[in-house]
Amino acid sequence: MKRVTKLAAVAAALALVVTGCGARPSANGENKGGELALATPFTDALGLVEAAKQGTAKTKSSKTTIDGALGTSKVTGTLTAFYDGPASKIEANMTIDGEPGTLRLVNRTLFLKLDPAEKAELKTDKNWGAVDLDSADPRTKAFGKAMVKSFEMGDPAKQLELIEKTGRIVRSEQTQLNGVPVNHYFVEYDVKKQIALFLGDDVPADQRAKIEKRLEGKDLRVPAEMWFNAEQLPLKLTMDLTSFLKSAGNTPDGEVKSTYTYSDWGKPVEVVPPPADEVGDYAEMNKKAGR
Repeated sequence: MKRVTKLAAVAAALALVVTGCGARPSANGENKGGELALATPFTDALGLVEAAKQGTAKTKSSKTTIDGALGTSKVTGTLTAFYDGPASKIEANMTIDGEPGTLRLVNRTLFLKLDPAEKAELKTDKNWGAVDLDSADPRTKAFGKAMVKSFEMGDPAKQLELIEKTGRIVRSEQTQLNGVPVNHYFVEYDVKKQIALFLGDDVPADQRAKIEKRLEGKDLRVPAEMWFNAEQLPLKLTMDLTSFLKSAGNTPDGEVKSTYTYSDWGKPVEVVPPPADEVGDYAEMNKKAGR
């Protein structure tokens, strides 16, 4: 897999969970949650979701710091996002195994920054490759649709739906996180339910049957931990996919874990397209390079 393609795939996967569950920002945008009394933790995912949903219409932006281990690979970075359907704006600055990369989503176009090696392989002097999410080209359209669906799942409202439909609260406690009073939830995600939710009608019946056959008879769950402040605003999320991947028949060399730390809720997000003279059509670049 090429470096930029790998970066896009990882960013798409991260977008499924990076934004947690939105809630109302405080007046100064810091959202540390120390101003309000901490409510009793919810005992069910539906209750937590409904409480958090009350604030999702009041804030659509956040900054996420990402620290993940994918077996022997290390993924770190930041993701700044404003979620508003077709008007969504996202910038991801990621480092994968020491290789930096940047993606921007703005004006229904995904921009992928090309490093010197990628530019040489594509035989282009452009610094960015653009993917039109509304392209009529079948290959580009499929890629764009997958990316849109992934980024949409980063929307707090979509993530709340994911918790409500595929998760359950195992237990909770009241503690502090970096000096802030928080409700700490231990959650389990049902992977089979998640797969069914993600696949929808986009995957042919025969391929779905193969996936379901592979998971048949297995209790596949992903443990996660969430820390919410007094405003039902997530401050941190951790997930551990190691056991799930082993149960599914994969044997990762090392752990597969992710930690997401949230900040800047409700602050303005400025994401602009790269200069036009530095951008080329990514699909056309690949075609000319025989990829």
